Amino acid sequence: MEFIGLTLALLVVLFFVLAGLARAFQGHSVADLLDWKPTRSPEVEAQNEIDDVRQMIEAQNELRRKRGAREITESDVQRQAMEDQRMRARGAGPFAQGGEEGDVLDELDHPPARGGAEGRRERRPPDPS
Repeated sequence: MEFIGLTLALLVVLFFVLAGLARAFQGHSVADLLDWKPTRSPEVEAQNEIDDVRQMIEAQNELRRKRGAREITESDVQRQAMEDQRMRARGAGPFAQGGEEGDVLDELDHPPARGGAEGRRERRPPDPS
């Protein structure tokens, strides 16, 4: 019985210590306590993204030159990204951007196209007997 009483008393003391510490640091953010500052500004991050895209286009163009294909430009990449975005917006499934939240559609949710399997009879090979 003595063990249970000591354990409960220790838990109560621990609770009050933690409550006191929380109250002492109430006006400070974690970033202030840790003296945390971002390593790079948003402007530097944006410039890094622009540089990355430029480098990827240059690398693709180098491979395209070796194959003899036409080079791509940044506008080609933007056009392709917009086309992909439109396809996702039109599409169905868990990654589709249309519909309501949690609304998952697939080919079973859409009516079959004309001339589908429903309109045809099943063909069986002739019976050899």
